[in-house]
Amino acid sequence: MKVFNTDTPIYLQLRRHIEERILSGHLKEDEAIPSIRTLARDYSINPLTVGNALGALMEEGILCKKRGVGIFVCPDARQKIIQTRRTSFIEEELKPALVMARQLELSKDAMQNLIMEIYGGEDVR
Repeated sequence: MKVFNTDTPIYLQLRRHIEERILSGHLKEDEAIPSIRTLARDYSINPLTVGNALGALMEEGILCKKRGVGIFVCPDARQKIIQTRRTSFIEEELKPALVMARQLELSKDAMQNLIMEIYGGEDVR
């Protein structure tokens, strides 16, 4: 069972948790997710909090509501999450790290060697 911290709103943590389950393959595209009541019970949180998390994911096209049937993982949900996180990662983490590397006078060659070491010389796409 997921234990929530007090640093971030619970609905954001639940949203992130659902995204992680989609990225890891535990929730597949076109697969139904548990109901709001079930999620609220399983995580011991308010159903409104669950509804907020699911609502945000539906607005982004990660989850889709099928009237009378339930809420499902949308087609291409995994790719949408990856694209959003990729953009966020570049802007919030990679660019500042590269600025810091430049300030510390790390050469481009040293940086390229580190990238090759981490990636193993293979393209991840």
